[in-house]
Amino acid sequence: MPATPIRALLGALALATLATTAHAAEWQAVDLGALGGRNSYASALSDGGAIAGCAESAGGEIHAFVYENGAMRDLGRGSDMPGNSCGLAVDGRGAVAGRASTGELVIWARGGVTRLGINGNVGGMNAAGVVVGARAIGDSTRAFIYKDGVVTDIGGAEVRSEASAINVREQVVGTANGHAFVYEGGAMRDLGTLGGNNSAARGINAQGEVVGQSSNEFGQPTPFIHHGAMRALPGPAYSSAIAINGRGQVIGSGEGIHGYLLEGEAMTLLGEIPAVVAKGWRRLAPTAINERGWIVGTAENRDGDLRAFLLMPAGIASKPRRIPQ
Repeated sequence: MPATPIRALLGALALATLATTAHAAEWQAVDLGALGGRNSYASALSDGGAIAGCAESAGGEIHAFVYENGAMRDLGRGSDMPGNSCGLAVDGRGAVAGRASTGELVIWARGGVTRLGINGNVGGMNAAGVVVGARAIGDSTRAFIYKDGVVTDIGGAEVRSEASAINVREQVVGTANGHAFVYEGGAMRDLGTLGGNNSAARGINAQGEVVGQSSNEFGQPTPFIHHGAMRALPGPAYSSAIAINGRGQVIGSGEGIHGYLLEGEAMTLLGEIPAVVAKGWRRLAPTAINERGWIVGTAENRDGDLRAFLLMPAGIASKPRRIPQ
């Protein structure tokens, strides 16, 4: 939808407050390819570099994949039924959680498939293989944790909720009845908003810093970080923070500007990275960032196909500035 004049003005004012420049390190841009078809999507990334997603096969179906050591491996449908599957999260050992062709949630690991026995969506998976997401219950959804073969609902039975991410300390974040939450120690805590009516948590790092999107007092979607209290990030207006790593690097996506990286007060538009420009990629939508600063997501190539990508900084000269607390 085209931006209204006031929204365009607010966006311009927000961008004007940022030091918008490419990071000092050079970047390598990798097209992850597909599975014989034209399109692919990257959804998750482990600290070891394993990537999960889904890609078009030669026969036109969409299959879950794991990308490791420079090669994409087809994980199949996750069931005996025809249809599309997708990998949505990956752990430290390369196990992938996602949806099978039947809509059931599954885990692909060690050449086999484990069925979770529920339908819905996978939001995240930590390095130890604990999965979170939202399971379908009638017309609603309920956040869950899957650990040691057991699915456990979190939040009240009357609460519409979904879990989006989990860290190594098994702190879970997501959205319940329109507000961002963190779940730990068996209790769900409402993180509030930036003055508006709604918020949604998207990611959490090992230190417990939570990022996402909240409406402000003017109803404007604004990226936030929560660590003791919620505050607005120095990102562009009408955007959302998607994930944060332990070095304080935040990825986000905004209306009209698409993917970006925040490092302290500095913002890098992913579409302006020289390696990306050379590839001819547009409309980059990042989905994950790991501790190395690698970023994965999906971009549109010169032919108009959607392609899974990996962006890797050539080197880390110094530790990025921490986001002020």
